[in-house]
Amino acid sequence: MPRHEAEAHYLLRAPLNDPEHVLQQIAAMRKISREGTENAQGVRAVRYRGILDHRTATLRMATEVRTRRDQARDAVGSDVPVLADAWVDAPGRLVQIRMNVDMSGARVTLTMALSDIGKPVRVRVPRASDTVPVTEVGGILNG
Repeated sequence: MPRHEAEAHYLLRAPLNDPEHVLQQIAAMRKISREGTENAQGVRAVRYRGILDHRTATLRMATEVRTRRDQARDAVGSDVPVLADAWVDAPGRLVQIRMNVDMSGARVTLTMALSDIGKPVRVRVPRASDTVPVTEVGGILNG
């Protein structure tokens, strides 16, 4: 399955656990405020807090899940607020992200830590005989 065709099936879960999806969401934060400096991933970083709007929170979400989110938004008369935090180190690199939502006591939190920034990534591509084609994705671990 091409990565860009995968969909999210749970709130605050990226399709295929794709970190690029989370970065796209965090880049769309609104009403951003600077919350101060603190340690994140072992470095001093400035924490910024913002809100994700409904469109951003439901980005690439499967139709049936988006419909339920739309109904929840309509029931309360406004977007269900998704709070987002982004920690940025002194050179301006994102080191940690957290998004959370509380819907009548049901709380969902996603935290993504970024480490080894700037270090080369080494990938070993498996032999074709060791792979299984994927045509559909489901389950919480897959987003």
